[in-house]
Amino acid sequence: MARRKPRPEEAPRELTRKEHRIRASQRERNRKLMLGTGIAVGLALLLVIAGLVSEFVIRPNSAVATVGETQLVTRDFWKRTFLEQNRLQNQLIQMSQLEQQFGGQGFFASQINQIQATLSSPFTLGVQVLDQMIREEVVRQKAAERGITVTDAEIDEALRKEVAAQQGAITVPQATATAESRAAATTTAESWTPTPTATVDANAVITATATPIPTPPPPPTSTILSDEQYTTGLQTLEKSLKDIADMTLAEYRPIVAARVLNEKLQEVIGEEQVAATSEQVHARHILLEVREPVTPTTEITSTTGLTATEGITEGVEATSTEEMTTTEDVSATEEVSVTGAMTGLVPVEAGTESTTGEITATGELTDTAAVTGTEAIIGTDALSETAEPQATPEPRDEAQTLSLALELRQRLLDGEDFATLATEYSDDPSVTTNQGDMGWFGRGAMVAPFEEAAFSLAVGEISEPIRSDFGYHIIEVLEKDAEHPKDQATLDQERATAYQTWLEEQIAATPVERPADLVSKLPRNLNPVIPQSIPAAATAAPLPPTQ
Repeated sequence: MARRKPRPEEAPRELTRKEHRIRASQRERNRKLMLGTGIAVGLALLLVIAGLVSEFVIRPNSAVATVGETQLVTRDFWKRTFLEQNRLQNQLIQMSQLEQQFGGQGFFASQINQIQATLSSPFTLGVQVLDQMIREEVVRQKAAERGITVTDAEIDEALRKEVAAQQGAITVPQATATAESRAAATTTAESWTPTPTATVDANAVITATATPIPTPPPPPTSTILSDEQYTTGLQTLEKSLKDIADMTLAEYRPIVAARVLNEKLQEVIGEEQVAATSEQVHARHILLEVREPVTPTTEITSTTGLTATEGITEGVEATSTEEMTTTEDVSATEEVSVTGAMTGLVPVEAGTESTTGEITATGELTDTAAVTGTEAIIGTDALSETAEPQATPEPRDEAQTLSLALELRQRLLDGEDFATLATEYSDDPSVTTNQGDMGWFGRGAMVAPFEEAAFSLAVGEISEPIRSDFGYHIIEVLEKDAEHPKDQATLDQERATAYQTWLEEQIAATPVERPADLVSKLPRNLNPVIPQSIPAAATAAPLPPTQ
């Protein structure tokens, strides 16, 4: 088959004017499209960059609040919020454990509920953290006005104490302070002269065997933190800060400094606001209560402490199946002597009934325990093995109580010993240890009628019976001092209260600008903590105590 000859190449055709216009139009359209796309992409990139700059540069460095002329930075607020959240989680776990140890009696219920409410609300948590930061800034400003500063050495020492506490140890200054306080306490104890106690009759009949109270073991001696332990603890602290709040140790030091500065300012203001001495009196008293009569259905006997609605009198023998519940009367003519604790849990062995109706037991009373084989005592009230059963105090009305008070006052005026009469007659529970001696006290420590009488009496004067909500008081003033040193615990409490009041006044007087929308200032990844989901243990966070 013959091969086809190739065609000669055709000459390119000239475009018409219309085709030129169309192609030019297409090029222009493509150019505009590319330009628009580029602009859109550029704008999108700018928006992304602006968002990133806003989120990671502008927003973290913006002011969350202003205190005077000082701005509190949002980034610091975020980190403090995570630290506080972790601290509250650990505190909640500790409170829950304490509640369990105390048998779920609700002793820590209010604290647990408050912590749970804060953890479940990011807004509440944020308000709490911001308030603390504002408080710290006011402390800085007021301390600066007084020339109070914190050195790096003081911050280092505070960090060392914090690390020592985490490891169950103490620092050298703490050990020195403890030793000095113990020496002072020993000196005070050696120089103290105890108040004479009432004489005990050696011929008195003892109807219960006292169990010696074991001597408590001495508290364990805390070890002193070594340099190696401190270095290790500081590294652990730094890691915890990083994991919990992305905070460095350098960022944590100002928080520690604020804590130390607060302590120093509190000491200065406390000394300014509260004097170390006050007008005080040293007095003793006898208290006589007005006793309402006990209803027959709740009679408490002198030997068992059990009440009854069915009386058992001497000479009437109950059957072996008859039981006496805690709502039954026990006649005061039956005396119970025991050598063991009566707790209502361990069976009692049968004893023998004496001709006088005395019941002897060698064990403990239970709900089904037979006593002498003829009576059973049911009860949950424990009878102590360490003290004799006490008789029910005789009732006395207002007139009888006043009459007894006047009688005792006259006996005191006639020269009888105050401590002896107080031990015998006073209804103040502390009389067994202090024989009525109230020690030194200032104004505001006692109820108003007692205080007015005590401060108006002359030294050595015995008051007329003074009526208060507790009953009638017979007061004798032993000493007076217009500038008596306050008890250290009382002084510390008064100065702490005065400082808190002063600081709240300073905060109220300082211009503070808070964010209009605190929720928008909270960390993006701050989630509420549901109490039920809290683990059995949490990461320990080195947090400063609330100031």
